[in-house]
This record gives sequence, structure tokens and C-alpha cells, in this order.
Amino acid sequence: MAEFNVPAPGSICWRELATRNLPVAMEFYSKLFGWNLQQTKITPMEYKEIIMDDVACGGMMPIDENWPAEVPTHWSTYIAVASADKTVDKIVANGGSVRVPPFDAPGIGRMSMVADPDGAAFAIIQFTKPM
Repeated sequence: MAEFNVPAPGSICWRELATRNLPVAMEFYSKLFGWNLQQTKITPMEYKEIIMDDVACGGMMPIDENWPAEVPTHWSTYIAVASADKTVDKIVANGGSVRVPPFDAPGIGRMSMVADPDGAAFAIIQFTKPM
């Protein structure tokens, strides 16, 4: 498994592609940037880690029938936090919004999809343990 160190709160720490055509995306980005994509060992779901210089820096996952139909293929940027729940409260108190309330991702941590006051989407993640 590639190396991954839990980042300090406030760090931009992960980039993730959610796509309706994972095989095409994998081929495109691999050919374009030479990315090494490997099935993660952290979760049983289909999730490809982006490995650069033996370090996991992002991932790709399929948008399947469990997602709302209106969700398009998209990239997300994750910011590490000490507490997902407390950070969501701060986001709302400061004029931001919550798109997906905090939820537990087994083996990874607690996360939420949010937006700033102008609607720019981002994700927050509270890691449960060193990866």
C-alpha cells in the first residue's frame, strides 16, 4: 500500500474524482499524466488511489445507482479537520452551507460535503487513525 500520513487540520489533503465512467477516467488520466491507479486496501468498495512517488494523494470512484441522478461527474478537494461535526457548525455559522451532512466512512474517518458562502463546494475530513 502507498504511504499516506494524516495531515494537520486545515491542510488540503486529498483530491477525488467521482465519475459515471470509471474505466474511461482511469485510462484518460493514466495516459495524460502517467498516474499509477491502484485499488485501495482500506475499503472494499471500488476505489482507485492515485499514487505519485509511492504516496497516495487522491482517488477515483464510480458514481453508481446509489447516487442521485442529478449529480454530475466532478472533482472534490478535501481539507483535513480535527472534528467534522464542529467544523460543519462553524461553516454554517459563517455563512456556508452543508450539501451532505457528516457521515462515517469506515476505515477512513468522518466527512462532509460543504460549500462556502458563495457556493464553492469542498469536502472536510476528520481521519480516524493514521493510514
